[in-house]
Amino acid sequence: MTTVIQFVLLFLLCTVKFVVGLPAAYAAFNLGFLELTLFGSLAGLTGVSAFMFFSDYLFRFWDAFRIRFFPPKKNVKRKIFSKSSRFYVKVIRKYGLAGIAFITPTIISIPVGTLLARRLYPNRKKVFLYLLVSVVLWSLTFSAILHFPALLRNN
Repeated sequence: MTTVIQFVLLFLLCTVKFVVGLPAAYAAFNLGFLELTLFGSLAGLTGVSAFMFFSDYLFRFWDAFRIRFFPPKKNVKRKIFSKSSRFYVKVIRKYGLAGIAFITPTIISIPVGTLLARRLYPNRKKVFLYLLVSVVLWSLTFSAILHFPALLRNN
């Protein structure tokens, strides 16, 4: 029973923070290359699908919450850019949706990347396709990196 709970928790962790969840799943269950790739791809796909589905609800909730509890103040200079927002703007301007999809599973988390892509690009199918391809490619990459030392020991 504890193995099932561990599996579900690592799957949920992978849906949110891919970089942490995939190596943890490899260490906990010693999954093979294809199993780990499939695990990561399904978890990432689940996370992207969930946040894509709920994105409109989250945007409406956030806008209502922000207006109600943090009304805009007049004649007050706000800090517009931080280091992270400058980084996002640089990636978006230079690489567009492909850049957001590329950094989503690794540098920024799946929820942040999905919501950012959905906010900036209205075509849901295109956003979903880009994020799906990115998650699968990163899952293959991490699986290869995690299995590479084992391949060297066997030869």
